[in-house]
Amino acid sequence: MPYTFRQYLEPVIWITALVLLFLMDTPQTGTSFCLFKAIGFAHCPGCGIGHAIHDALHLRFAESFHEHILGIPAVAILLYTSIKSVLTIKNNHSHESTRASDDVARNAAG
Repeated sequence: MPYTFRQYLEPVIWITALVLLFLMDTPQTGTSFCLFKAIGFAHCPGCGIGHAIHDALHLRFAESFHEHILGIPAVAILLYTSIKSVLTIKNNHSHESTRASDDVARNAAG
């Protein structure tokens, strides 16, 4: 059975997110996309997570922890999810190949 776009969608999303977070420009000052800051809240529980993930992907763990306490665990989860989604496709393909081989063997024997 051939692959479909839907099978590749999840790994593409996770790997793209990791690449973009790795490559993003992280100036310490500038415009914030935080909705909470835009409406006047002084603190948002999610602010800094993008910078923290960026720093962790560059192996700057102290800076990552300083930006957001959950940056390093977020990287671990993103890496795990990316690898899992790729391996799921690979395993599904190998199972389909095995089933196809079994079907061919059964048809040849019967």
